[in-house]
Amino acid sequence: MNKFAKMLLMFSMLSLPLFGQSVGNPAPDFTLNTIDGDTLSLSDFQGKVVFLFLFGYS
Repeated sequence: MNKFAKMLLMFSMLSLPLFGQSVGNPAPDFTLNTIDGDTLSLSDFQGKVVFLFLFGYS
């Protein structure tokens, strides 16, 4: 790897954001019915990272 590529790599690594995504207020607890007929609550995942994909029509 030549010097230019090394310098470019070092510069790009230094310019990366140093802080993660800011976190807002905690989500209110909610419960959903699963396909199996069980219930799933958001509080079951307390302390874990949860990604929600909300899709709907307006």
